[in-house]
Amino acid sequence: MMGQGHLRCFLQYPQAQVLAVCDVDQWRRENAVRTVEDTYAQLRPDGNYRVCQAYRDLRELLARDDIDAVVVATGDRWHATASILAAK
Repeated sequence: MMGQGHLRCFLQYPQAQVLAVCDVDQWRRENAVRTVEDTYAQLRPDGNYRVCQAYRDLRELLARDDIDAVVVATGDRWHATASILAAK
């Protein structure tokens, strides 16, 4: 639930673009991508945005060289692991 709230907030910043989402749950992952694509289609009707990629494995997302920042909105036991991987 927190991830969806954070996502909707970040989508309102014109200086940022959500390039990827990651979730092990397929429904949440697909819903997040749909939210990003629908929002950008409305906010940027000129089509000036990149497609949002979906990942099941955080390590694959973090391997991208075009990701400048990540938001970790996981269950309590995974915050530290995900944050350490992102920091590396």
